[in-house]
Amino acid sequence: MWRGVFNDSIMNKFAIIFFMLSTLSVSARTTVSVARYLGDRQCAVSLTFDDGMQEHYTLVAPHLDRYGLKGTFGINGKYIGDIDDRYSPRMTWSECRSLAAGGHEICSHTWSHPNLYYADNELVIEEIEKNDSAIIKEIGVKPMSFLYPFNAYMPFVKEACEKGRTGSRTYQFALGQRNSGCTLESAREWLRSVIDKREWGVAMTHGIYTGWDQWDEPWELWQFFCELAMQQDSVWIDTFSRVQAYVKERDAVKLNISEVDGSVVVKPSIDLDSTVFKMPLTLRLSGFDNDRCLRAVQGGHALQVVRKGDCCMVDINPFGPEVTIGYADEDILRGKSVCFIGDSYVANHGCPVSETWHYRVAEENGMKYYNLGRNGNSAVFERDSIYGLPILQRYSTIPADADLIVIIAGHNDAYIVGENLEKQAELRQGIDKLLKCLKRDYPKSKIGWVTPWNVEYNGFPAVLNIVNEVCRQNGVVVLDAALTSGINPNDSAFRARYFQSSADNAHLNAAGHELILDRGRQFLVNLCYE
Repeated sequence: MWRGVFNDSIMNKFAIIFFMLSTLSVSARTTVSVARYLGDRQCAVSLTFDDGMQEHYTLVAPHLDRYGLKGTFGINGKYIGDIDDRYSPRMTWSECRSLAAGGHEICSHTWSHPNLYYADNELVIEEIEKNDSAIIKEIGVKPMSFLYPFNAYMPFVKEACEKGRTGSRTYQFALGQRNSGCTLESAREWLRSVIDKREWGVAMTHGIYTGWDQWDEPWELWQFFCELAMQQDSVWIDTFSRVQAYVKERDAVKLNISEVDGSVVVKPSIDLDSTVFKMPLTLRLSGFDNDRCLRAVQGGHALQVVRKGDCCMVDINPFGPEVTIGYADEDILRGKSVCFIGDSYVANHGCPVSETWHYRVAEENGMKYYNLGRNGNSAVFERDSIYGLPILQRYSTIPADADLIVIIAGHNDAYIVGENLEKQAELRQGIDKLLKCLKRDYPKSKIGWVTPWNVEYNGFPAVLNIVNEVCRQNGVVVLDAALTSGINPNDSAFRARYFQSSADNAHLNAAGHELILDRGRQFLVNLCYE
């Protein structure tokens, strides 16, 4: 059963010491450091699923997809396609390919599920290589992480299983019911502990209705997925290999930081295999003048600088050349024309447009300002005629002279999408079409998107995931308001202070727009440098 116990508390103590050493000052007040997790989130969570059960495809994946979550599925090649398995029917290769195409991770769980602690060296290598070969042949990529059968391993096994991968699962929280006794409340308590301790939590699930550690009340697992998705502003939820890659890069990178001609120059060096480790690292930038915008460049390419709290963030390639960080040209926005198109966030609902952050940034920089906001409007879906055509059908009203085009939408689409996977697919296709049309019809314009915040309603996590993914695929800059804005639409006291009413979760008042002002200004500057 459990062998080779991994002490997570020791790992975290070493990580804290590392951060103390890698946080370097270039002046009395300016510091650059590596964020503990991507996007400077408080913690990370990976959801792993063992044994390649068919209900992982038919039940688990659809629930993950409803909330925009990605899972890691460990499979045994010998049993793939065995739908008559007495233990639990297994996925087919076609189903595995479908999961991989949807952004989930297919990883190795050995070829035939032996206990590797008791296996001889020859069998260990055979189990690894045979499963890798099958996955490469059927999925097209080498599995980049490894889940041990029975959670059992020893030093040689670990070394062999991790060769050419980001790593292997060496600790886990059993997210199962029949054998582990997990409940919705115990899962919540585990998540609270992960957040409080700033850890990387790895959940392990086997059966749902069949197999080991199955659930008598599966709805508790689905509810946990939903609640987890609502906390993506503080919890980075991603596949095992991606989080593992970030953690190892974070702990291995060295930053040589200097100040040259008033700019901060960061030279990363890292002794890892760049063909295996491909995650960006988030740098935290603090001590800079909050009244000025920043510009970051790596290898001649502009990087997106994002304000979050009292500091800024920028994602860098740790294997790339030096990063230069300095203040942006203060006149870069001056004289440009900017068009905001979207819903009532743009129109500002019942309050004057002049109170919005986007109007104020445009005014203070002498920009030509267009406001194409419509109350109740959506990005893709047609609603009642009083809300007007969606942006997908009315984008041609954007003035031809717009230097910057900013879409602020998704809130109303989230209520239409809900948990409906077909609607999610329609939204994904619609946003992709919209962005391609904008790039075709406005080739000289810089295009950006501001997401909604993560309202406690089932459609929002999926919409946030879709907007970020499709914009990234189309090279469109995103201001992820759910992650970086500091706006909490789910807290009644916060709404009473910063929204147009305490019952409102969509429309900021003047004080609320003030919270976004610096972030919005930095976002528009990012667009100019694209």
